[in-house]
Amino acid sequence: MHKKEFVHPVWGAIKVTVNNRARRIIMRAGEGGIRITVPPFATNSDIERALAKHGDKLKQLQTKEKRIIGPQFTVGNGNFKVNIEEYNGCGFMWVHNGAVKTLMCPQGTEYEKRQEWLHRAIRNIITEEAKRVLPSRLATLAEEHGLKYNHCSVRDSHSRWGSCSGNGNISLSIYLVLLPDELIDYVILHELCHTIEMNHSERFWNRLDILCNGSSKEIRRKLKKYFPGIQR
Repeated sequence: MHKKEFVHPVWGAIKVTVNNRARRIIMRAGEGGIRITVPPFATNSDIERALAKHGDKLKQLQTKEKRIIGPQFTVGNGNFKVNIEEYNGCGFMWVHNGAVKTLMCPQGTEYEKRQEWLHRAIRNIITEEAKRVLPSRLATLAEEHGLKYNHCSVRDSHSRWGSCSGNGNISLSIYLVLLPDELIDYVILHELCHTIEMNHSERFWNRLDILCNGSSKEIRRKLKKYFPGIQR
């Protein structure tokens, strides 16, 4: 694995990582620029085409990443949501109301100075929920469809929603729990299909479409509106 960094005349700071295990180009936005993971056979032209296709969206995501976490912040879906509210008291505390987790902050909190701490606190509560929900949902869907996997891990992944190794180990991003149930199941089924088809061949997509009751393309389009992270 090796890396290179450069400043693109259009897209700004770029960090490219060549990963021998990568099968396709993966791009994500961060405060330091656009990060790209590529397979060893990828060319500069391949990277340029990927930037031309996804660059605008990545720059928009970079803008989102720079927004301040503060009062009225909310993230999540109908089954799990994280909020920030102010109260007339001292200290920071979590209030749990069913699926809604609210971080209560004292009035007058200097949010700009606490961004790192706030991000970590929110990430931790998301991780806790992800570890509670995702392995169980994976096991349920695998059993329902007669598919087998080796091991499940839940990680703070910003580059992809999930992955499946050649020996059947499935990794899921903690940020999946912020999505609607339909999209969570789609990602899990996608990775379960890789336990049989370790590629994105026509057979893979046909198998996934059957598991999604013929709506995989529609669901995939919905998923493209999201990215793994704390969306503000």
